[in-house]
Amino acid sequence: MLFFPGVCACVGGMRTVQRAQGLPIAIVEEIAFENGWITRDQLMESAERYGKSPYGQHLKGIADGEIMLVPNQKN
Repeated sequence: MLFFPGVCACVGGMRTVQRAQGLPIAIVEEIAFENGWITRDQLMESAERYGKSPYGQHLKGIADGEIMLVPNQKN
């Protein structure tokens, strides 16, 4: 598999931000839920699929309202 230096730098930057903030970035299920593309039940299904992993706990926190989503700002 071929990786471009810019992609590697971007991934490294995302990892740094995630560690500093303690929150994951660009979670597909989170984005879908925020935009109304999936329901809370579908979000919980995904959370259960990932179990007690940090990813699953993050999804559960969103579904339970423990993690607040920032409204999508449109210009």
